[in-house]
Amino acid sequence: MNEHYPFELPKLNYAYNALEPYIDGEIIRIHHSVLMQNYVDRLNEVLSRFPQYQDWSLKALVAYADTFPPALRKSIKTYGGGVYNHYIYFNSMTPGGRMPTPKLMEQIKDSFGSFEHMKASLVANANANFGCGYTWLVCNKSCKLQIINTQKQNTPPLTMVDPIITIDLWEHAYFNQYIGDRNKYVLNWLQVADWSRVCEYIACKAFIDD
Repeated sequence: MNEHYPFELPKLNYAYNALEPYIDGEIIRIHHSVLMQNYVDRLNEVLSRFPQYQDWSLKALVAYADTFPPALRKSIKTYGGGVYNHYIYFNSMTPGGRMPTPKLMEQIKDSFGSFEHMKASLVANANANFGCGYTWLVCNKSCKLQIINTQKQNTPPLTMVDPIITIDLWEHAYFNQYIGDRNKYVLNWLQVADWSRVCEYIACKAFIDD
């Protein structure tokens, strides 16, 4: 998406119905074109009153939100976090799913023992994440993968970890299709997960395939 204010709703890399039957097309349409658009609009509305932050990237805004004036801090965490988290979420999926690259698979095995163990840990963490939030696979500065949970629209500590993939666990992401069955949603979400993303830390570039 565009680097700084005014932010625009990024286009999806797939059609709304392309993730079916695992994620309903109408859910994706509303989630993207209505709910994420609202976060984009609210973020732009807030930043319109703070020109000193209008050239900041989205990632920088949410990473350093705690340093902002109190009048801005909560809004950036809520609306900036809402845009950032949804951007990662929608880019964490692709029709038919996608396996990790060979070198990223090495990183997964080094951190979790196996791809299956990593997925099982992701499911367990997602089911244990109480209320609204996200479950993330992230890469730390030691090039180790770890799974963390966040609540509401909070983001991971982006100065310490780099997100690889995330599952949106707000009920609007799955309730109408799975009638609140989060476990079934997460298991089916794995069928469209795009594991080909790689850690962006320079120290971890050895895990990127040539």
